[in-house]
Amino acid sequence: MRTLRDILVEKAVNGAPIMDQLEKTSGIAMTAGIIPASNGVFHKWKLSGALPSATIRLVGASVTGSATNNTLGRQDLQEFTMFHPEDWKVVGELGGGKDQSAADRYFKETYPQYLEGMLQDISKQMIYGTNSTFGDVDGFNGFHDYARTNSKVTQLGGVTGSRTSIFVVRWNPKFCSVLLNPNVISNLAEIMTSTRPAFNPSTTSVTTGAKQPTWETWHTTDMGLMVASTVSVWAITQADDSNPPTSAEMMAALRGVHSGRDLANTKIYCNERGRDMIFGLNDANLISTDSTDSYDNRIMTFNGVEIVVDENISDVETTVLD
Repeated sequence: MRTLRDILVEKAVNGAPIMDQLEKTSGIAMTAGIIPASNGVFHKWKLSGALPSATIRLVGASVTGSATNNTLGRQDLQEFTMFHPEDWKVVGELGGGKDQSAADRYFKETYPQYLEGMLQDISKQMIYGTNSTFGDVDGFNGFHDYARTNSKVTQLGGVTGSRTSIFVVRWNPKFCSVLLNPNVISNLAEIMTSTRPAFNPSTTSVTTGAKQPTWETWHTTDMGLMVASTVSVWAITQADDSNPPTSAEMMAALRGVHSGRDLANTKIYCNERGRDMIFGLNDANLISTDSTDSYDNRIMTFNGVEIVVDENISDVETTVLD
């Protein structure tokens, strides 16, 4: 299944500013499966709640019709957007001039910084959905929303304000995917489009009419998250150092999304602290020998499912997510 990472590699831009202290590993954005929205800015699908039943018919007997309770679903793509104003002086110094070509150079070099910010916001939306504290009420539903709605949650009882979550997600183009505008996937548009920089002095005081000489561009992208199946997302919540998940609870989460049906496209998402909790499950099975003096309890997969770190999963989750 094609992932968001594939799109980003194709659209990579060189010249990113130094952001080591700001960047967050976004494993969800990098491994999420993607499909084009069926109608450009929204996606429709049909969801079946039951299978039709066959009848064993004797010769001469009649058969009663077997209807299904199919329902239609729809997910709108949400617009993620940001304005980028920059002082005339900064553009002149770093862009190498004061004309349009200098502004073009400067904003091209800062594009990766804004793309990084956009991806972090998208990751947070995919995790926390419409929660007003950790997500955005104007956005689409996220993992927490779907797990809670479908009763696919394991609560561990950690202390509010100092706990985190671990998610198990089974991606599939038919029922669990990130939705992008078809033009992005067909390489006809950037994943984050930007207007050409324009000199647009901004008014800083309505009273005095004072203005700041600025160049400005506008970044935007459309994205959605389709989770049409009730067995695609499982959340292990309220995990803290005193209440880590057990092997049995991890197995229950994998079983809850039927990970065995597609191990390659099932992922375990957690932040670094959650990953350390999973590493801890391996401690009891480690032994040392005379041949080595190294201690290593890292595990890249759990029962065949890849463990992926996303630092946008908070370490200070509270009861508002319960």
